[in-house]
Amino acid sequence: MPLIDDPRAKLLIANHGRRVMIALAVAGLLALIVAAGIALTPPTTMATEQTDRQTIETTGAVSADVVDEEEWDGISDDGSTYLIDASPVVDIEPRTTAPDGTEVTHRATVQIEGSRDGDVFWYEEKVLAKEAVTVEDGEATSSVSIDVVDLQQDLADLQQRLAGVGSVQTSVHLQTEYDTGRYQGDLSTSSNLIVTDRAYWFESDLSDSASPDTTVTVERTESPNWLAVSLSGLVGLLLLTGAGTVRAADPESMDIDAIKQEIHRRRYADWISTGSIPMWVGNNYIELDTLEDVVDVAIDTKERVVHDRRRDLFAVITGNVVYYYSKIGNWDEGAWPSMDLPEPDESVNVGGGRWIRQGVTTRRRA
Repeated sequence: MPLIDDPRAKLLIANHGRRVMIALAVAGLLALIVAAGIALTPPTTMATEQTDRQTIETTGAVSADVVDEEEWDGISDDGSTYLIDASPVVDIEPRTTAPDGTEVTHRATVQIEGSRDGDVFWYEEKVLAKEAVTVEDGEATSSVSIDVVDLQQDLADLQQRLAGVGSVQTSVHLQTEYDTGRYQGDLSTSSNLIVTDRAYWFESDLSDSASPDTTVTVERTESPNWLAVSLSGLVGLLLLTGAGTVRAADPESMDIDAIKQEIHRRRYADWISTGSIPMWVGNNYIELDTLEDVVDVAIDTKERVVHDRRRDLFAVITGNVVYYYSKIGNWDEGAWPSMDLPEPDESVNVGGGRWIRQGVTTRRRA
């Protein structure tokens, strides 16, 4: 693995292997615990919801019967403009749709205002009807009538009294109080009623509605962040694998000097060449403490450092002087490695015969 191939990592493991292994193992377990926690405890959010929604709607259906259909043949039944002589009475039917059992109170009024420059200086209200009904089959209705002839006369008298002072405006208002058992409220709608000397009409429809509901706070569980789970789990496995690798590397058996030498070799690779150094080169041998010292000599003398891999020897050769570093030992030990020779008087089998070494004399015995 790249971790073990890196000499710096090897040096760290050699010096602090046990602590590194424990740290990696603990960090790996924590990462796996975090991943499990994210997966098993998904996030929750608080949200508001509207429940038990009910709809209540009130409309005022306007109609006017023709008193003499033969005389007024051709007048539209559902027209929005009515002739006073043909239909002197206008009917308004307040109609409320709501859940069955809802208690409803319809209140219809006619309001007359005298105003000047937008300011009301004269006001009159006439209650046409106020009726309490209960919703059945989803609907509750009432009935209101306005005698337009009487209203026209009242308006003419008022306009005469207010002539030159201000204008007169007439409007019809419909208020609905409701109680569904769960919700209570009011609906209100109005329309200007225009009355001339020959006709009348409403400027807008009479309608209003409400949809009361109950707002509740609910806790929603969202989907876990699977990306975070995957990343935490992967990190945990990598850390545990690293801990196992450190343990398998056997820090106690590592050669710290060799590791440091490899670090220096890689650091100063531009100054080092690989080659074979003859044992008899030079007359003077100066042993240096570190490979860095050898590189410094090479830099100062503008020479190359030669790495003899057979003896693991680094040397700078300048004239008859050899500056070297070897973790094996001094130059002679590197040049003439120790040999495990037999002790005196110990016989050695060579080529089918037996050689007996006695003191400094060696002879062969058949």
